[in-house]
Amino acid sequence: MTYLLVMGALALSVCFTLGWGMIGMGRWLGRRLPGRGGSASRQKARRAPNRPKAAPKAAAKTPPKATSKASPQGSGRATKAKAPSEPWRLTCWLARRRSSLPLGLLTLLLYGGSRLAEYGMAFRPHEAPGEFHRLVGVLGWSAAGLLALAAVSLLAAWRCRR
Repeated sequence: MTYLLVMGALALSVCFTLGWGMIGMGRWLGRRLPGRGGSASRQKARRAPNRPKAAPKAAAKTPPKATSKASPQGSGRATKAKAPSEPWRLTCWLARRRSSLPLGLLTLLLYGGSRLAEYGMAFRPHEAPGEFHRLVGVLGWSAAGLLALAAVSLLAAWRCRR
């Protein structure tokens, strides 16, 4: 039963990954087809540079008497509002990658199933193979890595939206 559970989960993950790749490739090829409406406007929108908004002008100036009363230390340390910098290329690349969260959740589910199988095998009279324990550990670490990458991708998407 454990063998069927583990091998079924691995087969499911391989089929899921191949299906995901096929769907992604189909979408990519669909965007590349000539005569597709709306693709030119999308490319123009991508090429348009992001221009920062102009700051509104101050409505009233301070009277000259108020500036003469200001301390000399405050005038030397005038703070300037710094415009937010553009996101890095790596940040934009990570923002476009949306596959790490579902893959991380799938790996987490596989890890949970294999941990459950490992727990069930502990009560059998036969010893579980050592490679199975290592497989469970690798699944756990890869799930943690993919979920960490998903968190970084979500932060990058948030940064690029601003």
